[in-house]
Amino acid sequence: MNNKTQYLYTSIILLTLVTSFFFKIDITNGGSSRDLFYHWNYIIALKNDLEILFQKNLFFIDIGAIPKHFPLHHVMVSRFNFLTNDVNNYLNFYFIFSLLLPILFYFCIDNRFPEIEKSKKIFISSIIYFLPHYQASSIWGNSHITSLFFFLGSIYFLNNLEKVKGKNINLDIFFVAFFMACAAYTRQYYAIFFPYLFLSLFRITKIKNVIFFCFVSLFLSIPGLFIAYTNPELITGFDAKLTDFKSSTLIVLSIIFVYLTPFFISNFKFNLSETNKILKNKNSLLIVIILSIIFFYFTLDFNYKSYVGGGMYFKISKMLLEGHLLFFIASFFSLLICFYYFKERLEDIILITIITSSFSYGWMIFHKYFEPMLIFCIFLLIKKDFIKKIFNFNHHIIFIYFLMYWTVYFLYSKQFIKKINLLLPPIGSIF
Repeated sequence: MNNKTQYLYTSIILLTLVTSFFFKIDITNGGSSRDLFYHWNYIIALKNDLEILFQKNLFFIDIGAIPKHFPLHHVMVSRFNFLTNDVNNYLNFYFIFSLLLPILFYFCIDNRFPEIEKSKKIFISSIIYFLPHYQASSIWGNSHITSLFFFLGSIYFLNNLEKVKGKNINLDIFFVAFFMACAAYTRQYYAIFFPYLFLSLFRITKIKNVIFFCFVSLFLSIPGLFIAYTNPELITGFDAKLTDFKSSTLIVLSIIFVYLTPFFISNFKFNLSETNKILKNKNSLLIVIILSIIFFYFTLDFNYKSYVGGGMYFKISKMLLEGHLLFFIASFFSLLICFYYFKERLEDIILITIITSSFSYGWMIFHKYFEPMLIFCIFLLIKKDFIKKIFNFNHHIIFIYFLMYWTVYFLYSKQFIKKINLLLPPIGSIF
């Protein structure tokens, strides 16, 4: 891709972000702007009385509605008067702060792949500015962005360890645990990555360093265990029983499909060739057959009762087909592509397993949980030699795909799809 094209694409990407900011567009159809009330209420409550953190049944005391998240983001913001004096100060500062996230992502990619062409790393990093849930979170002060900064910090030091195998590198290991703990203390679901970190460290460093990681992680978990004990709803999801394990797994798979698809089709010829090789292998073919059987079992008695969440394909399938056909197709192909991308190492298999299975506590599942976290996982955690192949992507296909993705969300936020649906018979009725 020449420089002119890259500048054009980057300009369009930034234009969508700036437009959303200045016109205060909530491209997530009001979800992030509504969440601002809960986040701001919690920040002000902590500013006035930090001791509420230690109260039992925090979500049922008389401080107003607050988000069902661990409180690190809100505690940090509440300590700065210039942020808490006015909500607009907070929003403007947080938006500027959020602009640094793709830059940090670039440094993480550059740290892991110094040999890759710089323009490709810049392009992939700039895609983050394009993502609807990133845009909405950055504009409306959502703690989601803060957790991603900590998540990237942990991954940065993890990849550092790959370069210094076998050495006594306890400081890097401490930061791996510390930043992931901070991510979990901001959004509790990041705790699911600790098993992956353990396996990765077991592979790349000495056993004494792994023991040190376990000790640090256990020590850092003490405040979290106390908070979870006093407020178990943070872990149980308020016992909503809005979905079940099988159904939630399918939802997560359909969300993953959104982010794996562009990189698969942008280098389609190579990926198709590699897929044929996999299918010619009897063991791999057997695994694919077993996964297919498990998938079709999971589709039986599909259950997702929440009127919000579920991911893009779930919503589109309901709106256009009045059923789950498109959603099931997306989930199935996602399963196959996941096998293709995550089959190289044990920790990669564990990684995708915990991502797909850890949101099954019965609470509603939102697309924003995975954006841009999944893109970070693809480029920074999957086996390095395999991911190098992804950098042979077609820039034009990637850009057009994410432009369409952003456009779908924009149309959805403006309820264009619903308006069109009122004028035309549902597609599902044709089938």
